[in-house]
Amino acid sequence: KENQLEKALTTLKKGVELNKENPELHFQLGAIYDKLGNFDQMVSQLKEVLRLQPDHADALNYLGYSYADRGIRLQEALQLIQKAITLKPNMGYITDSLGWIYYKLGEYEKAVVELEKANQLTPDDPTITEHLGDGYQKLNRIDKARELYEKALTLEPKGDQLDRLKNKLKGLQNKKK
Repeated sequence: KENQLEKALTTLKKGVELNKENPELHFQLGAIYDKLGNFDQMVSQLKEVLRLQPDHADALNYLGYSYADRGIRLQEALQLIQKAITLKPNMGYITDSLGWIYYKLGEYEKAVVELEKANQLTPDDPTITEHLGDGYQKLNRIDKARELYEKALTLEPKGDQLDRLKNKLKGLQNKKK
């Protein structure tokens, strides 16, 4: 898999060299850098997308969510996501990003409102389902959190998400219902 990503990286870099003004190529290159764990390169590619096309909702969302997930630049992330939402109002993954920023800002009531919407828009996404569970847990709605973590486990979570969900469920066993 690493090798495929490296090949994609090489190809996209060539594409960008030949077509520097193409926001989609920069976006794809940013996504590859992200998958390779190169945060700074990902950010610079997404910023280039937004320089070329300021209303690129997916780039606004990607960058905002990436900041939020790392708990950095949260106010900037909030502005990026709010702009993305105005451009694509009923996209579950963008609504999830907004909820996740509120979560990271410690505004759990607001977070749950957005995460519930995201979960309705995109009910079969393990990450969105997990985020909603996290929000419920912060509001001490333990049964709802447990229900969502269990549902997320049925949605084929990838990578370390499976272990994370199992650990969250274990953690809830110690809390009263």
